[in-house]
Amino acid sequence: MATRTDTPTRREQILKEAARLFAERGFHGVGVDEIGAAVGISGPGLYRHFAGKDAMLAELLVGISGQLLTGAKRRLAEADGGGAEQVLDSLIEGHIDFALDDRPLITLHDRELDRLRDSDRKMVRQLQRQYVELWVGVVREVYPGLGSLRPGRLCTRCSGC
Repeated sequence: MATRTDTPTRREQILKEAARLFAERGFHGVGVDEIGAAVGISGPGLYRHFAGKDAMLAELLVGISGQLLTGAKRRLAEADGGGAEQVLDSLIEGHIDFALDDRPLITLHDRELDRLRDSDRKMVRQLQRQYVELWVGVVREVYPGLGSLRPGRLCTRCSGC
């Protein structure tokens, strides 16, 4: 049975460089030749891994939204019986790690979400909503006085701090 090493796959390398380049110069400011050169292959060689730049952008933004949700669910499960404050601390730690480790993806999301196809953008929003709802449930347990707020308003208040 084969085991996974820490060496990123070619696909992962492409995504990492695409995220970096898209964040630096914008989605439309980067060509496939530049992404290919950044990982040591020709631009057309990228098409063996992705249908095009749109597919890379979708995988990056849908992927990170899914990873955030999966990570939050894992943290919630791991804190089983630890209390809501412990869960909230764990969620905060996870989100800070994401913010520090994946800055290009944050920039990319902020600037390029509207470049996604409608179906991909809807998937990102659906995953984000689930992520926010998980947070809202934990925040309401820790701060029951906030229970009357709608999730959207609570999220806006939290992100505005």
